[in-house]
Amino acid sequence: MFTKVKLKNYKSLVDLEVDLKGTKNQPKPLIIIYGENGVGKSNFAASFLTLSESLQTMSLRKVIQQFMEETMDGIPKEFVVKMISQNLRDTETIIKNCKTINSKGNMLLEFGFIIGRKHGNYILEYDDTKLVHERLDYALNKNKTNLYDITLENIKINDKLFLDSEYAKELKELLVKYRGKHSFLSILLSEKEEKADGYVEEKVSGSLFDVINRFRGMSLRVKTGNKGERGRIGVPHKILGELIEGEIDVSEEAELDQAQELLNEFFSQAYSDIKGAYYRKEYREHRIEYELVFRKLIYGKVVDIAAESESTGTLHLLDILPFLLMGVKGKAVVIDELDTGIHDLLVNSILSNVLDSIRGQLIITTHNTMLLETEIDPSCIYTFYVDKDANKYLEPIVAYEGRAHPNLNYRNRYLKGMYGGIPMVRDIDFDELWDIFD
Repeated sequence: MFTKVKLKNYKSLVDLEVDLKGTKNQPKPLIIIYGENGVGKSNFAASFLTLSESLQTMSLRKVIQQFMEETMDGIPKEFVVKMISQNLRDTETIIKNCKTINSKGNMLLEFGFIIGRKHGNYILEYDDTKLVHERLDYALNKNKTNLYDITLENIKINDKLFLDSEYAKELKELLVKYRGKHSFLSILLSEKEEKADGYVEEKVSGSLFDVINRFRGMSLRVKTGNKGERGRIGVPHKILGELIEGEIDVSEEAELDQAQELLNEFFSQAYSDIKGAYYRKEYREHRIEYELVFRKLIYGKVVDIAAESESTGTLHLLDILPFLLMGVKGKAVVIDELDTGIHDLLVNSILSNVLDSIRGQLIITTHNTMLLETEIDPSCIYTFYVDKDANKYLEPIVAYEGRAHPNLNYRNRYLKGMYGGIPMVRDIDFDELWDIFD
C-alpha cells in the first residue's frame, strides 16, 4: 500500500507531494480525490500507471522482437507492434507522454509504500530521453536500508541482495548494457520471465520480488482524454477481467460458474429491475464461448437482455467491480472517475459497503459530492487546491479544519469553496458565443 507520492514535472503536476498515511503512519485504506476539471486528478491517478509501465519496458522489447522474428499469418507486423505498444510502453514513450511540456528539469516519481510491516521508498527520475536515476529503499531483513541506487554515472547495489556471486556479475552487466533504457526492476522481472521457474528467485533476495509483486499486483483504470482509458487489472482469475463475454477452456468452466454466481448476487441487490444474471454458453470442442445475460423485469415481464446492450453506467459498473474486489483481496487499486454514468446513491451505497471489507488500498477520483455526507472518514477525502500562482496541492479536507469535526457538513463547506477543488466560472452569455460564430 502507498504512504506517499511525490511528483515533479509529471504531466500537469509540476511539483506535488501527497501524504497518504493515516494513524500510526499506516496507509489509508481509502483515498477519495475531488477537484475541478483539468486540475490534475487523472494525472495523479496516471502516476501509478506509469510506475506499472516502468516495470514492463524490458518485456516490451522482447515481445516486439519475438513478433518481428515470427511470421504472422494474415496479420501485418506493424499492426501487431502498434497494438502491443498501446498496452506496453518503452522508456522513451513514457517520457514523451508524461514529462511536463517545456519543462527544463527532470521528471521525478517517488512512491512511499508499506508491504506487510516493512516501509519502502522507490524513486524514478528521467531526463528528456532516458532514465537517469533509480533508487529503492526497503528492508532486507527487518530494518529499512538502501537496496540499490543507480545513476548514469554509478551503480551502487547492496551486496546482500545477491545469493549467487556469478549471477550478481551477470545482472550487473545487464544493468550496464541497458542503463538509461530500463529500470533495475524491469530487467529483473524480464529475467524472471525468461529463465526457468525459480532460477532467479534462488539467486536474488526475496525483498526485491516482494516489491515487484506488489507493484505488479496493482489494478489501475485511468482516463486518458480523448484516447479513452488505460490500465491493467491484477486479477488472479482471467474471467474477472472479461466478465461480459469471452472464450475459455472447458477446464475453466467452474470459474465461469463462480463469476455467474458473483454477478447474480451483486446485480440483483444493486438494481431493482435485475432479477438475475447468467452466462449463455456455446461449447466448441474444448472451448466455451460465453456471454453475460441479465434477467430484467420490464413492464411486468422478466426478459433476458444481453449485458453488452446495457447502459453506459451498468457497463462501467461491470468493469470496475473486479477492481473493487481486488481492494477487498488486499491489493492497491486506482480508479479514475469511479462514478462515470452511475447514480450518486448507488455509488454511495457501493463505497459504504465495500469500505469495511477493504484489506488493500482504494484510490479513486470522483465528482460525486454526496460522498461528503456519508460516514466515510473525512481524513480519507482529498481536494486539489490551486493557489493564485497556480501551484497545486492535494490535501485531506481535515487539513483545512485542523481536525475532524463530527457535526460539520463537509459537503456544504466544499461547495462553498472552503477546501478548494471546485470550478469558479463567471456567467456565460451563450447568445454572445453564438454571435461570435454567426
